[in-house]
Amino acid sequence: MNNIILALESLNKEVSFIAQHSFNEGREHLNDLEIEHLIKMTNNIVMKIK
Repeated sequence: MNNIILALESLNKEVSFIAQHSFNEGREHLNDLEIEHLIKMTNNIVMKIK
């Protein structure tokens, strides 16, 4: 259970970091690479939960 919590916390930090970076660059949306990265990370965590 601790591994799942740590993985979710890591995902949360990554989303926050990417969103802040995008905002700092003056963008309103994430780019395709950022979205793809977050989808892969989310998928990895879902697989761990299963």
